[in-house]
Amino acid sequence: MKSRGLTKRNLLVAAAAVAALAVYILFCEYSGAMPRCPFKWVTELDCPGCGSQRALHSLLHGHPMDAWGYNLILPPVVIYLMALVLLPLWGDRRAERIHAALTSPAAIWSLLGVVMAWWVLRNLPFMAGIKF
Repeated sequence: MKSRGLTKRNLLVAAAAVAALAVYILFCEYSGAMPRCPFKWVTELDCPGCGSQRALHSLLHGHPMDAWGYNLILPPVVIYLMALVLLPLWGDRRAERIHAALTSPAAIWSLLGVVMAWWVLRNLPFMAGIKF
């Protein structure tokens, strides 16, 4: 029989839920309560995560298009992370295969490449007028 006690996965899901609830309740883009990005503060360039707090806040409030505007890469990354957490809970072979593909070295390196490309792209001069 499987133990129903606290597992690392349960603790991780609970911590993520508490963090999402805190972002939903406490952070408001107009209040100034959101911390500034240290990379942007030092370099005046956007990091790949700049705007992700506002984007997550928008996603939690049901405004996905606003989230895209704040950080183009965050909504797909949230879906990817949710898949990583939820697929093992599904419990069938297809979910296991999808989870294995999402956590394969090729998938991880591809994700890293996309993040690095986004980091460079969003700091190019012609992107300055576009809201991301």
